Amino acid sequence: MCMSKVIVVYDSKTGFTEQMAKAVVEGVKSVEGVDVELFKVGTPFSISQLNSADALIFGSPTRYGGVTQEMGFFLENVEAHKESKRLNLSGKIGGVFASYEWDGGWVAEKIKATMESLGIRVVEPLVSLVDGVHGRRRLQMDEEALQKCRDLGKAIAEKAAGTT
Repeated sequence: MCMSKVIVVYDSKTGFTEQMAKAVVEGVKSVEGVDVELFKVGTPFSISQLNSADALIFGSPTRYGGVTQEMGFFLENVEAHKESKRLNLSGKIGGVFASYEWDGGWVAEKIKATMESLGIRVVEPLVSLVDGVHGRRRLQMDEEALQKCRDLGKAIAEKAAGTT
């Protein structure tokens, strides 16, 4: 049996989005026949690995209404590699998760738009969670928030495996 592959790429500044990424990975792992790799932007990995994935899930915290500088740089590089024909992401399945405190949850929509411009078919719903409560950062996500992330990972993995 051929394993499907999901790659999760994220950035995190306070650890909140990293918790989301790890919960997304848990959801992917709950589907048999699917392998998953997790990468944080800024750590060494080859961008060409994206070619081998059946599905891609990108996540970022919100900084001034957009993705973090590091995630922005990653997405710019993905676009440049697509233009130079080193990446072909057309038709791949995609998912998005994001966190925010003050700037609203629209960064998920921005990531979705970038993914769609790369030819990735983004699966709804996007997961966008508030990482602050009245100006105070939460150190841990509650179970409901974690479950939304797991559900995202599971839904993407099921599509990648062709079980839905």
